[in-house]
Amino acid sequence: EVEDVDLLKGQLRKDEEGQKEQAQMSKLVMVGEIQKIFNESMLIIRNFLNSDVQVLPINIKGPTGVGKTTLVFYIAGQLSRELNREILFEIAQCNQAQDYHELLGYQKIAYDRNKLTTQFVDGPILKAIKAANENGIAILLLDEVNGLVPEAQKLVNPLLDGRNMVEYGDIEAKIHEDNKLIVMGTMNELTSGYYGINPLNLDLERRFKYTFVLPYPKPEDEFKIIHEMVGGDVESSMITAAIKLANHTRGEWEGPPISTPMLIAFISAFKEFYKSNIPDAVMEAFKVGILNHFDEQLREPLKEKAKDIGLIPTMTDEKNKDG
Repeated sequence: EVEDVDLLKGQLRKDEEGQKEQAQMSKLVMVGEIQKIFNESMLIIRNFLNSDVQVLPINIKGPTGVGKTTLVFYIAGQLSRELNREILFEIAQCNQAQDYHELLGYQKIAYDRNKLTTQFVDGPILKAIKAANENGIAILLLDEVNGLVPEAQKLVNPLLDGRNMVEYGDIEAKIHEDNKLIVMGTMNELTSGYYGINPLNLDLERRFKYTFVLPYPKPEDEFKIIHEMVGGDVESSMITAAIKLANHTRGEWEGPPISTPMLIAFISAFKEFYKSNIPDAVMEAFKVGILNHFDEQLREPLKEKAKDIGLIPTMTDEKNKDG
């Protein structure tokens, strides 16, 4: 029944809003490159708002876990404060299973009083264009844009190349004159150890007028991030050793890298386990925060490296402790 469809759509909207709120609530420590990219992006956006241009494409690329998506939410929040009004925000969670129908919209079969009918469901790109036309400005986040298959990537080209529109078959939508759409992409680089992504096609990559690269933080910046995120009360040597282990995995090794969020999860778990008198608190926190994220064949070499740098205790340490 249509009532059931509307109920489901309402629930999906609530789920989407919950995801947005969760991302907006994620804390971001402004240090180093992330602070620099934030400042430069805001300058570009301010100039865009005072120009005759209708669509502004910005791409932020770098390894997973450095805060690319959270940075976009911070930019949206800053823009809302500067304009003193809410900026509508649409997210396209890009992945290999997503085709042009999901990005633009699709016909959905429904029943209206036992009569078969169809309803059109807007995708995130159409929602963003409509939001810009209705409110004067909107933001579209193409999260992990290189997760899209090449055919779906091509769909975005006419939105970013000055035509300010998208079209496929009977579907067509255009940014009206004097309205503004900020299109922000995030993407993992192929060399970052992140799996299941495609190269961004050259046409689309060139259409992102501004591209920033957000690398892993420098050790001193990552220390500040972790220390602030976990609320202190942790020995500096533990944070330093954790960062050293992470940088080992960000170089020449056979697996994916340890991200900053993993380090934060490890330290946070240790604090909780230690306060609760959990036996072997460091090792247990290391397992749940870092080790269990990796395939089984990578866990032993990672554990040995963690022992080598003094992050987790060795058998000798345990014996000395017991003795």
